[in-house]
Amino acid sequence: MGIRVASYATSYLLTAALLAFGAVPTPKEHFGFDPGDDYKLADHAQMTAYFEKLAKSSDRIRLVEFGRSAYGKPMHVAFISSPENLAQLKKFQDISRRLALGQATKEEATKLAREGKAIVWIDSGLHATEVAPVQQAPHLAYRMLTDESPEFQRFRDKVILMQVPVINPDGLDVVAHWYQSNAGTPYARAGVTKLYQKYAGHDNNRDWFMLNLEETRHVSKLLFQDWFPQIVYNQHQAPPFPARIFVPPYAEPLNPNIPAAVMEGIHQIGATMKERFAREDKPGVLSYWGFDGWWNGGLRSAPAFHNMHGILTETAGFSYAEPRDYEKADIPERFANGIPTKEPSIFYQRPWLGGKWTLRDAIEYMLTADFAILDLASTRSEQFLYKAWETANHNIELGKKGGPYAYVVPMQQWDYSSAAEMLKRLVFVGVQVERARTEFRSGEKTYPAGTYVMRTAQPFRGYLMDLLDPQKYPEIREGVNGPVKKPYDIAGWTLSMQMGVQVDRIEDVFQANLEPNATILQAPPSMDHKENSSFVTTAELLEGGNDVGWAADGKIVTDLTEATYQLKKPRLALYEPWVVNMDLGWTQWVLDTYKVPYTMIHNEDLQAGNLRDKFDTILFAAQSADSIMHGIRAGMPDAGTSSSSRRAPALQRPEFTGGIGAKGAAALDEFVQTGGTMITFGAATGLPLQIMPLGVRNTLLRNATGGEGEEPGATATPFLCPGSLLRITVDPKHPIGFGMPEEAIAFSSGGEAFDMNQGDKAVNMVARYAKTKLLASGWISGERAVLGKGLLAEARYGKGRVILFGFRPQHRGQPFGTFKLLLNAIYWGSAKQLK
Repeated sequence: MGIRVASYATSYLLTAALLAFGAVPTPKEHFGFDPGDDYKLADHAQMTAYFEKLAKSSDRIRLVEFGRSAYGKPMHVAFISSPENLAQLKKFQDISRRLALGQATKEEATKLAREGKAIVWIDSGLHATEVAPVQQAPHLAYRMLTDESPEFQRFRDKVILMQVPVINPDGLDVVAHWYQSNAGTPYARAGVTKLYQKYAGHDNNRDWFMLNLEETRHVSKLLFQDWFPQIVYNQHQAPPFPARIFVPPYAEPLNPNIPAAVMEGIHQIGATMKERFAREDKPGVLSYWGFDGWWNGGLRSAPAFHNMHGILTETAGFSYAEPRDYEKADIPERFANGIPTKEPSIFYQRPWLGGKWTLRDAIEYMLTADFAILDLASTRSEQFLYKAWETANHNIELGKKGGPYAYVVPMQQWDYSSAAEMLKRLVFVGVQVERARTEFRSGEKTYPAGTYVMRTAQPFRGYLMDLLDPQKYPEIREGVNGPVKKPYDIAGWTLSMQMGVQVDRIEDVFQANLEPNATILQAPPSMDHKENSSFVTTAELLEGGNDVGWAADGKIVTDLTEATYQLKKPRLALYEPWVVNMDLGWTQWVLDTYKVPYTMIHNEDLQAGNLRDKFDTILFAAQSADSIMHGIRAGMPDAGTSSSSRRAPALQRPEFTGGIGAKGAAALDEFVQTGGTMITFGAATGLPLQIMPLGVRNTLLRNATGGEGEEPGATATPFLCPGSLLRITVDPKHPIGFGMPEEAIAFSSGGEAFDMNQGDKAVNMVARYAKTKLLASGWISGERAVLGKGLLAEARYGKGRVILFGFRPQHRGQPFGTFKLLLNAIYWGSAKQLK
């Protein structure tokens, strides 16, 4: 009888809830199709409207707007749990925060972990062309709200799900609307022609320690200031073919600043996923391939340095909502790491051998991964919560012992404005920054009042150390004497080095009177050329019609009798190809940040000629010369077509094919010869070196077709630098070098190295690779090929000049220490020489 009474009570409550909220609409009832159907993609407005309907129809969801995208679209998080949990949401948030920050005794932590609920984050759509994650979001929410099985009741009782259905609203609309305009035509698989985030496109998953993008900051506030989820699950769609999904464990190497307990927890989550896939008879699950545990800066990696279980999966896709039949002949024999694709192995137990694959298939795989995570979190909620406190407390106690004890940032900096930017970014994601109230001493050095101090006795010790210590990529070999494993992604990213900030690492304990939670002092308006902020002052003065100039030594002056160069508002053009270029987007970010005006130009604008009538400077972001010249050739497959899709090539719409061609190249030649300035980054330096008789040559030989710094038809470069920080020397007497120190750090991803032709006086080397100790942070090979070579060259041609950056001075908006080189080059291009 007791059981029957409970059943009646439950039935009554459910009926009351339905009457109060109304029936929960299915995805198909709202969208008019089932997300995942062939040839259909829902956009941001449709997704938002569905989640708003869910919030009105169920007491198991609370929908909150937490920010706006770069183009002003709302960003929402859905809190999904039991009504009882949602009624106490603030309580569970406070528990998660206290535990994550180590703000409890062991006894209190044990009690709080028992009382709390595991917080699980699942986001969708960061990389907008990977369309399945967003389309699975309504299915996940609907199941969580309506499934009455014991398993899902446990999910809702023990877990608070933070679901972000569309983490990149602008990108979803770019992609969905583009696909809708092409579906059913020969161009259904054509690549988008604009970035799917205002500045970053695909690089929006490379911004998670720099926080340059609005969307990154909004999400980071939720993660690292407000909620501190124990599991952060970031969904993607690019596994190696023919795998159907990649799940942890990640590949080598392991970054030593990620707590071992966190990485073991990530492996446990991966194992739980794999078991559920096996139980559901879903083959093609791959682990321990490619995606490593080294790099910081992604949405799955930055949380791991914050003691959270950052999870990445990569689910197979084909192209948008297009289905695909794979034949046996499409399946390669091996993955790139040599593991067979058609036979079981430890990290690929059940091979996928082909067949039909649709968007809905990808969604079903994602849902399996979702539910595996929720299953583990709901059965081990107390353990996940307690481990958050345990890891934070361990970091705090470790930091108290020293080695290092603190990082100290003096107020006297070469460029205080960049130091302030660095500190603000660290504070935003939970690093504790203090400020000395009085003078203090450490070892033989005395620091004045006002000095910033970051003691390592804090919960996110590993994150702090990872960003301020040089990276030393481990030497991993294939066998005892085999080749060294090359980094999967960037190998070195030390934030203080990139930003040109002096940070002293203090090993031993010292005593100081420190103000906690220090306010970072804003850099005042500056006319000091050493300060990046001086470029904002310059832009504002010019906009107001004021005189601004540079003296012969680079000093910024407003009395033109002291000036060697009179500055003008730049007449700057940025070349925008139809091949999406993230490097161009980051260039725009720097220019917008420092208030530099510019005009976007395309192939037809260059081909029209008469460029000097409109522009003083034309800038080409990193892109191969072949791609600039020819773009995507009409009727030919998009260069982005994957190897698994060659039988169904992606054709681009004719109006978005082609490059500048011979006519555009001739117009550029005329532009420079008649007094214009051409600026090129990285691989784009190959364009002027091919089409103009400059007195400089690239000494690094290249192979093949397409990547950063590559030119066709040559042999392999002896210099390998997948992404590291290098020491350089700069000529601060050259206008491009004004305001720079003689020794600096530059980010390089294997750029160019220049020599001038013997006796050529029309070339100036503004910056060179260091002659010794080139590597500052990361990994390189073959450094002898570039030691002392040119890294930044100015080559005069006719009445104008070409400025060749053999690296990207604005890479992902991170190397503040080399922004001046770019900004100087732009202002110099429009300056009038007075003396």
